[in-house]
Amino acid sequence: MKRKLLIAATSFMIASSVCGKDFNVLTKDFQPWGNTQFDMEGMKITWTQKWQGGGWWLAQDCSEYESARIEFREVLPMDVVFIVIYSAKDERNEKLKSKVTIPAGKKEAAIMLDITYKKSIDGLGISGSKPGTVCVKSLVLEEMKR
Repeated sequence: MKRKLLIAATSFMIASSVCGKDFNVLTKDFQPWGNTQFDMEGMKITWTQKWQGGGWWLAQDCSEYESARIEFREVLPMDVVFIVIYSAKDERNEKLKSKVTIPAGKKEAAIMLDITYKKSIDGLGISGSKPGTVCVKSLVLEEMKR
């Protein structure tokens, strides 16, 4: 009996160490563009014009993750576009992207990572449809479910 328990405990520890964990993207620096302002302490993004934005640049292999999820502290006052930017380019030499529009009144969204291109993700981006402020509660790459 002790031997079976020891084998079970060892197997559990090995399986636990092999499985990855969600990656907290908020540990990366936010790079604004346009007139976007960012307050790191409160994770507050302010747009002074429509369709301004910024992103968290990763430039890394994200093969062990299956989705990117963003959550805001409060419901959104405007539509926000959440984007995954891959290193791969299309026939026009533009970077491939997966994106979702999060409608005003919602607090979160997820994007499934493209299985072909997630090996090299440049970053995650966000853009507001009109001037305003949002506070990011969490932004993670979620591990693949095994």
